[in-house]
Amino acid sequence: MELSRDQAASALAHADRSAARVRTQTRWFVRYLAVFAAGFGVLTLVLGLVQPLWLRLTISMALWIPLVAGMAWWAQRQRATAGGAIRRTVPGWIGTGALYAAALFVGTPGQLGNPAYWVPAAVVVTLPLAVVAWRESRR
Repeated sequence: MELSRDQAASALAHADRSAARVRTQTRWFVRYLAVFAAGFGVLTLVLGLVQPLWLRLTISMALWIPLVAGMAWWAQRQRATAGGAIRRTVPGWIGTGALYAAALFVGTPGQLGNPAYWVPAAVVVTLPLAVVAWRESRR
């Protein structure tokens, strides 16, 4: 079956609209990554700067558990994820996790309460996921 010029133009316009709609539906993932990057930064600050230990742990769990639960709930309700996005973000998750573990290992207990250590550490911890979020936003 051959398409007329008008039918082909209409089909291409429909395909463009569909592709734009799917791209819009995948934008949530950039915000998801950015929120987790910020969450890791805040958690790093709380664990490094808040004293005493019981308060540090209470605040960190009061922030982290609802964040993870809320983000998981939100992610489950999304209709689309850009093809290959999960694979492309793995290095960011690994990098942030490794830097977070390193910041805690190096900073605890010797640097507890020292903003000169924990503020830069929090920034560094956020970078891998923040960079991945930025790269995904450019797609």
